[in-house]
Formats: sequence, structure tokens, C-alpha cells
Amino acid sequence: MSTNKLTLSIDADTVKKAKRYVAAHGTSLSRLLTQYLASLPDETEKPLPPRVDRLAGVLPPQTDVEAYKTHLRGKHGL
Repeated sequence: MSTNKLTLSIDADTVKKAKRYVAAHGTSLSRLLTQYLASLPDETEKPLPPRVDRLAGVLPPQTDVEAYKTHLRGKHGL
């Protein structure tokens, strides 16, 4: 995947908050922004129903989805 440099203007308090967040979550600001921007719906996608949309971001991005499914199956006896 090729990358492009991007210059953003963000207020200082927001930058400080973002840097604390990425440090606490073991990621980088570039990766955080990339993941967020990649999660935005394409113009051709239908919007999710409000109940489903509220669930977005419940799991941390580094969550292994298959491991979580296994956990849920064990927890709920499925």
C-alpha cells in the first residue's frame, strides 16, 4: 500500500489528547487516523441502522475477531 504525506491543522489540546490516546493504546497517530478514515462508509454504501451504528468501535481495533467469536461461543455455550 502506498502512502501519502498529509498536513493537517488541529488545535493543540486535541493533538495532546490524541498523543496520550495513541501512547496508551500502543499505536501511532497516523495509524489511528488511517483506521478511522478507512472506517468511513463509501458513498455507495447504505447507512447502518442506528442500533447497529452505535456498536461501531465497541471492540478495540487490535481485537482478534475470531478469538472473540470463540470467547463468545464458550461464554454462551453455542
